[in-house]
Amino acid sequence: MSEHKPAILITGANGFLGARLCRTFLDNNFQVIAGIRKNADLSRLEKLNIQFHYGDVTQPESLPAMVNEVDYIIHNAGVVKANNRQTFYDVNEKGTESLLKAVVEHNRDVKKVIYISSLAAAGPSINNIPVKESDPPHPITTYGHSKLAGEKAALSFSDKLNILSIRPPGIYGPGDKEIFSFFQAIFNGIKPYIGNVQRKLQLIHVDDLCRGIYLAVTSDTKSGEIYFIAEKRAYSMEELIAILSRTSGKGGIPIPIPGSIFKALAVVSKAMFKLVNATPMLTPEKARELLASWELSTKKAKNDFGFESEIPFEQGAKETYDWYKNEGWLR
Repeated sequence: MSEHKPAILITGANGFLGARLCRTFLDNNFQVIAGIRKNADLSRLEKLNIQFHYGDVTQPESLPAMVNEVDYIIHNAGVVKANNRQTFYDVNEKGTESLLKAVVEHNRDVKKVIYISSLAAAGPSINNIPVKESDPPHPITTYGHSKLAGEKAALSFSDKLNILSIRPPGIYGPGDKEIFSFFQAIFNGIKPYIGNVQRKLQLIHVDDLCRGIYLAVTSDTKSGEIYFIAEKRAYSMEELIAILSRTSGKGGIPIPIPGSIFKALAVVSKAMFKLVNATPMLTPEKARELLASWELSTKKAKNDFGFESEIPFEQGAKETYDWYKNEGWLR
């Protein structure tokens, strides 16, 4: 008789984090079900021994079939960039609520649900004091506000479902496109000293984050809790740039860009992209986010389920840089 493998549904499974989560849970003897939209790009999931449940969080009628007959759910699907405010809320807030309503109505046997939130929902650190989970949230972007709204929607089910929220900071690692431009600038010999280079940033390598989420899924936690999962230390922007320079072996020219000029560039960027009806990489909101300090406390996750990061940025950056180079992203 074959052993029963617990089934885990991972929404947004075809994205950078989602695909790595699929691998983590496969490696730990779970039956993995990718919750994805029809016509999704499946290139990151090729050759993985997983099942597919199709559904779209903006189409509630598609969700009962997606959430049925699974033991655990990681709700990782969400919108990071959008052309309008409403899209953020339709997916990150209403979509989360619709998904969990479907779970309550069609799969009350689910053992645990994890909502993947974001440090953006908590807001930046102020006066060099690391943010704690218990601090009042103060998001500074539409994305952050929508993720906080999604988190509140998720945790409103904490009396009906065993649910918790995980707030990662910036995620990086082989295959990531979001932080790639930073590596690319330094590879091209530019050190972008934007704003106050002593401001702090805490990151997480995707493999550390997946291990932290695995521990959260499999540990005995109280419903309704919120956890930061991040590298155990923050770095100044100056330190991060120095590490990336060492990693790439590139000297580079320091280019100081005062915060006020960076904000002005963001206004221009948004206007230019609007003319061609495209989503800009740099917006005034994004500039505000990049100029803020993001430092947090990792004590709660360590105390409650024993998570501590194992990959320091120097090691993770080297691995990521090598991957970009081997894949031809950097030439």
